[in-house]
Amino acid sequence: MMAADAKWGPCMRLSRTFGAALGAVIAVAITATPVAAVAQAPTYAFHKQTLWKQYTTTDPATGSTVTTCFRLPAVVKTSRDVLLAFAERRNKNDCADHGAFDVVMRRSIDNGVTWQASKTVLAGAAGAALQGNATVVADSAGPVFLFTTAEPTAGQATPRTPKVQVSQDDGQTWSAPKDLSGVIKAPAGAGDWFATGPGHGIQLTRGDHAGRLVVPVYFAVGDQQSVRLIYSDDHGAGWNIGATATYDKSVLKLGEQTLVERTDGSILVIARNGAVPDQTSVHGLARATSTDGGLTFSGAFQADTAVIAPPTHPALLRQRWDGGPYTRILLSAPATPKTNNNPVGLNVRSSFDEGATWRNYDNSTGNAGIRIDGDHAGYSDMALIGNGAIGVLYEAGTARFRDEIRWNWFWESAIGLR
Repeated sequence: MMAADAKWGPCMRLSRTFGAALGAVIAVAITATPVAAVAQAPTYAFHKQTLWKQYTTTDPATGSTVTTCFRLPAVVKTSRDVLLAFAERRNKNDCADHGAFDVVMRRSIDNGVTWQASKTVLAGAAGAALQGNATVVADSAGPVFLFTTAEPTAGQATPRTPKVQVSQDDGQTWSAPKDLSGVIKAPAGAGDWFATGPGHGIQLTRGDHAGRLVVPVYFAVGDQQSVRLIYSDDHGAGWNIGATATYDKSVLKLGEQTLVERTDGSILVIARNGAVPDQTSVHGLARATSTDGGLTFSGAFQADTAVIAPPTHPALLRQRWDGGPYTRILLSAPATPKTNNNPVGLNVRSSFDEGATWRNYDNSTGNAGIRIDGDHAGYSDMALIGNGAIGVLYEAGTARFRDEIRWNWFWESAIGLR
């Protein structure tokens, strides 16, 4: 009788040879560097709709035509993936910066495809004729906090009073406003400018300060203007003064800010810089960072000479975290001068290195970004939608940037994949 090895020898040797070859292939497949995904050019597939549009009425006392407009958009996604969009309704004042204002809101429960009817969240009242500068932040535990600033009468701009309201049911109901003047306003006094936001705040997710809510404000005292971060470590029960930076207005006239958390837990802050020529400059932003959760700024603000944007309120958004093929931070703002106070186009820029530079999908320089709307545009805000899409809420119009508040959602492919 033949031994098993002798009987099956040729087949066994072939099997061993094939097995060794297969093992080598598997080893190479496991250890080789993965092939990078091919970058994809933008599809430019944007989904736009108008949430608010200016309208005219006749003043019964004078017979003249007056315009009510909507400005200063803010948007947030709640912990239960409800979208809340806010704006100032500037009542019958031809869109001037002072007058009788209300804060209005619309809700979406289907990822921004449709929106519930507009409703007033905070109406002008005796002693607070102007209610504006909506700034919103959502806590992962559920509450949503709405910060606003009030002026006493239509003809009296100061004192400006910061307030906060809270919703526990995704914006369906709101608490009465709470005055925060004694908590976050100093050293701005009764006759000084003070404003919340506008736009959105953030909740930190990393490091020693994970869970902290951080919200931007700014103020002016005499010839100096300051930006500030306020924060809460107890889910909005109390608010504290954090990082504050003050400059002479002739050097840096810092105003509305926007924030984003970076992968190392630091906060990138980009602010409007009104020290540049307002109608002609396309370098109207400044930037700084905080590495201690918004308690202090790590260094001085620097005028940003790379990003192409006029002095305006921009918006930052974390679109991709680490752990995937790349990280991505977005920045929205117009990319043209404010000629006749009417910029053209709303653009979204991308950073794949945590805000150090702004690049296109193919790694070419992209300081102006991708245009998502070709009409006139102004202030903007952004949110990452529950289904992963990107949403931008912004001022826009065919004739003037303040004609409408538009909502524009799109998949990442619309602005290019890295």
